[in-house]
Amino acid sequence: MDLDLNDVALLVRVVRTQSFSAAARERGVPVSTVSRRIARLESALGTRLLERTTRTLRLTDAGRAYFDHAARAMDDLAQGTGQVRERQAEPRGRVRILAPTTLAAAVANVIYVCLAKHPGLSIDLELDQRPADLVAEGFDIAIVTGKVDDTNEFVAREIWRKTQKLLFASPRYLKAHGVPRRIDDLAQHDCVATRASDGFTTWTLVQGRTKRRFTFAPRFYVSEFAAAHRAVLAGVGIALLPEVHCTEDLAQNRLVRVLAGWEGEAGGVHLLYRAHRSITAAVRTCIDHFLAELPGTDPAHAPTKLR
Repeated sequence: MDLDLNDVALLVRVVRTQSFSAAARERGVPVSTVSRRIARLESALGTRLLERTTRTLRLTDAGRAYFDHAARAMDDLAQGTGQVRERQAEPRGRVRILAPTTLAAAVANVIYVCLAKHPGLSIDLELDQRPADLVAEGFDIAIVTGKVDDTNEFVAREIWRKTQKLLFASPRYLKAHGVPRRIDDLAQHDCVATRASDGFTTWTLVQGRTKRRFTFAPRFYVSEFAAAHRAVLAGVGIALLPEVHCTEDLAQNRLVRVLAGWEGEAGGVHLLYRAHRSITAAVRTCIDHFLAELPGTDPAHAPTKLR
């Protein structure tokens, strides 16, 4: 079917203004031109879309069905046109980003590159392990670890795939304190946590289809995996750490896996942003930059110091 989109757009304006004359004034053309183009569209579709008298204008049943699709299509096209035009312009403005402290170095190093490429951007980066309400706290983007619940309010894009977390301790610690054989034995041990609330931490451990929760007051709490990793190497206690951080230490016998068979719940890293379409060019630029650059950064070997 050979349709002129200009005719479709004109139909949408006629219906929304409820006037051939108003649509003609908007377009700067005679009313007769509007009438002729609507008639051409009806001819191409093979059906009457509008019923017009000297005082009223209404859609036929077929016209109502067609208008609903046409209006959505024109709105989508306008949104797309606006987004393309925004991308052509140099993004300007401030973007607020929340990221976990455990990924501080990787996230900040990517931001440095983004700022260098786009002089008009300003970025506020807040580092915190806590979950946040993006809307209530005014964040534009959040980088979150663990599971992300499905929601129509936000878009979640995976940056890194799920990483397995296992329990580790140093040989020195196990020699001094003994080797736990069951999850309940952990209550008699010093544990290192990377997340705590009101002084307590809960580990969810999985073995096949069996799931156990272990709640404890950590002997040492630190919000960064790298620091927790160093604490375990120093013999401070047992910690639940990403396996990728500890492969070399296992090979060199600097760490030992504890409670083999039990694993922490696996969770990936996601980029979270609001799902509505009115995202500014500055926010969209940051989103695109993160999606392009962060997946190429290895979180297991990201530098522990910010460049």
